[in-house]
Amino acid sequence: MPRANLQKAKPIGDSRRSLALAWRCTALRAILLNVLFKQANGQPLTAEEMQRLIDRADSDKLRKARERLLQAQESEGQRNK
Repeated sequence: MPRANLQKAKPIGDSRRSLALAWRCTALRAILLNVLFKQANGQPLTAEEMQRLIDRADSDKLRKARERLLQAQESEGQRNK
């Protein structure tokens, strides 16, 4: 599944909130696409599978947020030199 490139996103207003919202939407999109794919193929989705999808989306979101925060801190550190 293609991934949205939020590294190049140009947030409007409060950049942290905008970026967090974009990542949440991306996580929700990943969950929704996986659920719809299973339904379209006539496959049932168990509660355990749904929880795995949620956990994976949350994990991806957290990892990307940490990467972005680290980049922002490094960028800020370079500006202060």
